[in-house]
Amino acid sequence: MKLFTRNPSRDPSRVREVLRQLCDELIDALGADLESIVLYGSFARANQLETEHDTVNVMLVLRSVACHTLDKMASAIARVEREIPLTTMTLTREDLHSSCDVFPIKFHDMQLHHRVLSGEDVLSDLEISDVHLRIRCEQQLKNLMLRLRAIYLHRNQNSSQLLETLLEANRSFLQDIHACLVVKTGIVPEDDTDLAAAFGEEFGLDTKVVNEVLGIRGHAAVPKAEDLKRTFDRFMQLVHDSALAVDQMETQS
Repeated sequence: MKLFTRNPSRDPSRVREVLRQLCDELIDALGADLESIVLYGSFARANQLETEHDTVNVMLVLRSVACHTLDKMASAIARVEREIPLTTMTLTREDLHSSCDVFPIKFHDMQLHHRVLSGEDVLSDLEISDVHLRIRCEQQLKNLMLRLRAIYLHRNQNSSQLLETLLEANRSFLQDIHACLVVKTGIVPEDDTDLAAAFGEEFGLDTKVVNEVLGIRGHAAVPKAEDLKRTFDRFMQLVHDSALAVDQMETQS
């Protein structure tokens, strides 16, 4: 029987310390096979894990990836995963460049918010096509639209789960509209509240519900069921309208 359990630390100072240790271990283990260690995601963006679901995202770029190479780093990764909530992405430079058309939003966000922990900056010179970004933006928004409808069918009587879905969907939506504005204008506000307003102005949409959901995140109490459903409904409609607006970008260009 376990008397004690140790949860991975989310404390920013502890995360930074463990990441330093990880870098040292991987450099020693991999040597010239290791080209870059890059921190991305919420910890790179805000120096903290922004929600309880966030993990510390680390990209490892190797000269080549094979079982013997992964064997060299497995024990260090396993140890760190017990210390902090870590997620790793292992790839080669060729993998990175050939995947920009498949994951343009993800890599675009990584370009904007990353920190090189060791080696070369392999992200800043990535070329991400506006065409790929636009198509992926539309796909992401439509996926979100369909997912919200499906989840609502199962969670409509559970306010806590509905709120959790809304908060997470709002985060995804902000990331998607950030990429949309990059394609449409090339000018993107840094602050999330300004981002929603800029997207609404550019595409002729009422985006107030986005900032209302951002406001809910700071409160511990779950809104009343009917109020929450009304907000969820408005948010679903916004996602639907946004997907249509982004679809029209192609015919306007």
